[in-house]
Amino acid sequence: MAANPISLIGKKVGDFWHETRRDWCAYCGVALTEVKERQKPANAATKDHVIPKAHGGGYVTLPCCQECNKKKGTLSLPEFTSSAYFNKVRQEKRPNALSLRDLWLAIALAAAYQAKRYSDEWPGS
Repeated sequence: MAANPISLIGKKVGDFWHETRRDWCAYCGVALTEVKERQKPANAATKDHVIPKAHGGGYVTLPCCQECNKKKGTLSLPEFTSSAYFNKVRQEKRPNALSLRDLWLAIALAAAYQAKRYSDEWPGS
């Protein structure tokens, strides 16, 4: 019986919402603040969909600041990580940003959820 890709990737990447990760933007590493006001600062805590809802995603989210979430918009994560904005914020080298390895694992996890959604047969089920 084939192994379930979602559990294999999940073991490698861990929990994106674990207490040590959820207080930092996955993309730029800025400390997130929880805001309940209508006007949100750039570092307001949001959830970013790795595969945007506009593209049928929504299964995997990452903690993200308001500014990065706006800049990513409906871009896929590979498109966003190739953008000038992403390259600019990564030059600041904040230690709490997710590594590129973990971002690619997030892409793989989101893709596995999408594949499971559209699959007639799924390994390990």
